[in-house]
Amino acid sequence: MLSSTPGPIRYPAAWSGQFERPERLNYAQVEATVVAEIQVDTAYEHHRWRHRVRYARPRPDLSVYDVPLILNEAEDRFAGYARSA
Repeated sequence: MLSSTPGPIRYPAAWSGQFERPERLNYAQVEATVVAEIQVDTAYEHHRWRHRVRYARPRPDLSVYDVPLILNEAEDRFAGYARSA
């Protein structure tokens, strides 16, 4: 665990974009050890994906050190990926 708090952090349900959930969400920071491929659309704003992110598959060919943790706002998040017209 990376969090210095004794237990999970609690966020409002709207933090995840799910407004129909009244209960608060538990959130605990963990150390990344596995890389996973995800599926998302291109809607990205306010430092988060606008729609739900879906797990696609594990990527054992990549190390956690191959993936940037934080993207610079000026970077093109989709450079090198095919884009639909």
